[in-house]
Amino acid sequence: MTARTAFILAFLSMIAAGVSLAGPVTSAPDAERGNGLAQRLCSNCHLVTSEQTHANADIPSFREIANKQGQTEGSIMARIVIPKHAMPVIPVSKSELHDLAAYIMTLRDTEQRMRP
Repeated sequence: MTARTAFILAFLSMIAAGVSLAGPVTSAPDAERGNGLAQRLCSNCHLVTSEQTHANADIPSFREIANKQGQTEGSIMARIVIPKHAMPVIPVSKSELHDLAAYIMTLRDTEQRMRP
């Protein structure tokens, strides 16, 4: 078992048990904090803000991720924990995971927000 697989299994086990890496989430997700985390942790590969000047062309921007049909904060968090494609392991707390997903969803186009 690889270290990445072990980390993912441990993380999912803790979530299933109702325990997070940094304790319980005690407040609503903070999209502004998620923006800071995204710029610090994700901007090497993803385009995370409109002001960013470069990113990997083969990797979707956060706006593209937000506007994926049927996208939810939960599905974003799941893809961070268990990515579909190779992604570096960046340990984040459950609270930070919620903040990142909240930030990404703020980038959703208005017409997408109105869709169920």
